[in-house]
Amino acid sequence: MAVSRREFVRRMGAGSAALASASGVIGYGREDWLAVEAQGQGARPAVAPDAIRISSNENLRGPSPKVLEVLRQHPSKDLGLGYPPPNTRAFQEYIARMYTTSANNVIVATGSDAILAGAVMAYCSPTRALVTPDPSYGTPIQTAQRMKYPVKAIPVDSGLRVDLDAMVAASQGAGLVFICNPNNPTSTMHTLADVEKAVRAIKEKSPETGILIDEAYIDYATMAGVGSTSKLALELPGVFMARTFSKAYGMAGVRIGYAIGQAETMGKVGRAWGMGSLGDLQAVAGLAALKDTAHMDGERQENRRIREWTLAQFRAMGYEAPESQTNFVFVNLRQPAVGFRDACRAQGVIVGRDFPPMEKTHTRISLGTMDDMQRAMVVFRKVLGQSSAV
Repeated sequence: MAVSRREFVRRMGAGSAALASASGVIGYGREDWLAVEAQGQGARPAVAPDAIRISSNENLRGPSPKVLEVLRQHPSKDLGLGYPPPNTRAFQEYIARMYTTSANNVIVATGSDAILAGAVMAYCSPTRALVTPDPSYGTPIQTAQRMKYPVKAIPVDSGLRVDLDAMVAASQGAGLVFICNPNNPTSTMHTLADVEKAVRAIKEKSPETGILIDEAYIDYATMAGVGSTSKLALELPGVFMARTFSKAYGMAGVRIGYAIGQAETMGKVGRAWGMGSLGDLQAVAGLAALKDTAHMDGERQENRRIREWTLAQFRAMGYEAPESQTNFVFVNLRQPAVGFRDACRAQGVIVGRDFPPMEKTHTRISLGTMDDMQRAMVVFRKVLGQSSAV
């Protein structure tokens, strides 16, 4: 459940002075929590306060120090001023300038989940299906299922990448094609050229079909040919790109997302489902995060260092995982995720939930700090019956 603006302000305290650490901004365990709720599994199991929580793809290094500082210094009186809050429009316009476009080509939302749900509401219907990779991020398919809209779930290919050719083939007459790039949970991605080729093929085959490209993890991608589909979204009707501040920016607890597309497309999505109203604290935090490009460069480098170390450790134990382009790894442990997860939890390490249809073999493990991963790897080796040396 998203934190309301009123609850967010209460937690932050008057004038934001109560925000002494990054913990509330990171939003520990939110993705895991939402998944448990969506799957009707009841309350989450209790987590020990000192547990290593690497299950929900949060950035455990936290946000830019400049984000924390601007929240601490934000004047209390501004929280009571006007609708919309003073900085929300400035935030939207700054995003527009980043993409060399105008504010009416930008939707800002309380997290990108609202945009993903709105996309399904706007483009799908009882006769127009959602086309989604399988497995992939769950909000679109969960929304379609709640609305009783048809779903075409397209298995990932043998390399655990989104099968773009199969997505194109399934798009005829579809309401919405959802492409998560990089893909969650498989950690893989396609080049901008490959995605653009698929998008153009879909629009030629089925012009009325909407196409949403979720770029939640693209800031972590390091492979050659990486690029955003923002220009494509501004060029083609019914095509739009979504981003979030919950991953590389380390602000899952703040709830900020945005989408880029043609004005008519953005209007259609915005009218279909409530995007939420960003509070002033969210807007100033988002602005500070976007402006601190040096912090993002360092975050990307540190994530890559930890990712390469973690993958090397699993491969040395004989377990395969694709080359990750995200802040998590998807490891073939050749055993059900639930057994590995429960054994790790008993020793204070929380890893990812099931991801059907691969829950019998694969486990998703988020990347924490290097210290987190070194300590967790000791537990992983023990659970997997390996030497304790790291």
